[in-house]
Amino acid sequence: MFARAGRRSRRWAGLGAGVVLAACAVIAPPDAGIPAEDVRTTGRALPGTLADDPTGPHVELLTATVAGQEMEIAMQRDGGGTCIAVRRPPASVQGCGGLPGDDGPMGTVFGLVVTDGPPEADPGGPVMVAGLVTADVGAVVAELEDGSMARAVLFSLAPADVEGSGFVLYLQPDLGQRSLVAHDVSGSELARLEFRGGP
Repeated sequence: MFARAGRRSRRWAGLGAGVVLAACAVIAPPDAGIPAEDVRTTGRALPGTLADDPTGPHVELLTATVAGQEMEIAMQRDGGGTCIAVRRPPASVQGCGGLPGDDGPMGTVFGLVVTDGPPEADPGGPVMVAGLVTADVGAVVAELEDGSMARAVLFSLAPADVEGSGFVLYLQPDLGQRSLVAHDVSGSELARLEFRGGP
């Protein structure tokens, strides 16, 4: 009798573990982004300037390999905010805008956000989304039109004398973006940006 009860308890324990695993699968669906490999945060000083009105160092913040191609993110503070450049040959995109935490057009959590579609020289290449968020952000994800999500790589902005984090993610060109969401370290949503028709 005791042995039978023991077997029944083990069955319930197994069922409980299955329910927990299923719940985790719902909370964290597979990442639909193109993975960034060999990610390195460098803080290396770069020659020249990136901003028109530079007020801080021109630095390389991150390097990685995406779909077999090396990429680099550089940044420099500007009199009106900051400028960021994302380079992955044959594509390169640069933008200047507000700092994270400023009450700008992106709200108070997101600062500058830049997107870039596949270059003409590589029409099957990935779509890139990058930008800046406040220091309390623990994760940035893109929610896609098919219901999947892609998690961004986060990196510190400290080498550019900026408080907060940068983020970057790459997507297959046929995956439409629905929204960009910033979460705190506990997973609670802090801010959401809606895409309008993709990059």
